[in-house]
Amino acid sequence: MLCKIIQPQQALREFVNHIALFGITEDTAIEDCQMSCPPLPENNLFFYPFARPEVTYLTQNKKELLPSGILNGPQVNRVQITMPHNFTIKVGFQPGCLYRLLGVPLNEFTMDLALDSAYVFDKEIPFINEQLHEATSHAQMVEIIETFLLKKLHPLHDKSPIDAVLYKIIATGGLMTMDNIKAQSGVSVRQLERLFQQRTGMSPKFFVRLTRFAKAWILKENNPQLRWTSIAYTCGYYDQMHLIRDFKEFAGVSPSVIVEEFKKWPFSFHHQLFY
Repeated sequence: MLCKIIQPQQALREFVNHIALFGITEDTAIEDCQMSCPPLPENNLFFYPFARPEVTYLTQNKKELLPSGILNGPQVNRVQITMPHNFTIKVGFQPGCLYRLLGVPLNEFTMDLALDSAYVFDKEIPFINEQLHEATSHAQMVEIIETFLLKKLHPLHDKSPIDAVLYKIIATGGLMTMDNIKAQSGVSVRQLERLFQQRTGMSPKFFVRLTRFAKAWILKENNPQLRWTSIAYTCGYYDQMHLIRDFKEFAGVSPSVIVEEFKKWPFSFHHQLFY
């Protein structure tokens, strides 16, 4: 399994956090694998130039074959992805920057459902996927993606003080109090709520909870030897029961079920709260 995380060129770093390439490179006898994806406080653009994955929206008991390119808006529930072989390319945006790129408030996105990126970028997505399909190296794939993204740099919507606060919430794993968030944003409570809905599609309090839950999931996924009590303490939960409550809300199951899923995966994505 290839999992290659690439820092974008300097000109893109204001709104692109990373570019990732995923794919099975050698053993084609491995069956397509089904993996759970946690809700994460990030927005992404995915390209599937070779084969399209199938997604199961667990809260809706709904399956669908994804388009060849998707945009992820607000994601607040665990989904299952049946990953095909070959390559998937992911563009991870900086906090709040999907809004700055599109000018569309994220609370207008349908929660959890992937948006066909061709609706936003028109004919560019099929053309880029054709280029990616013909690429002869990973470096060429990255160059194709970066060339596309550089054309989207202007005009970006202006930064807001809330963008810096989003960075800090993620950097602390959700360990910021609402008082600190209000103080550092420098806006009224009403403006704070509006800006969070615009940039993230959710309220400040909910965004903090989602970030804290994502940190707990990631700690366990990357460190299976850690006990849940230790993870709860590290992530700022009052006790393990509060962690279990969030797992049932965001993942739909108890932490023990997720651990059993981890054991069945042929590889790990080694999720991070950004890179």
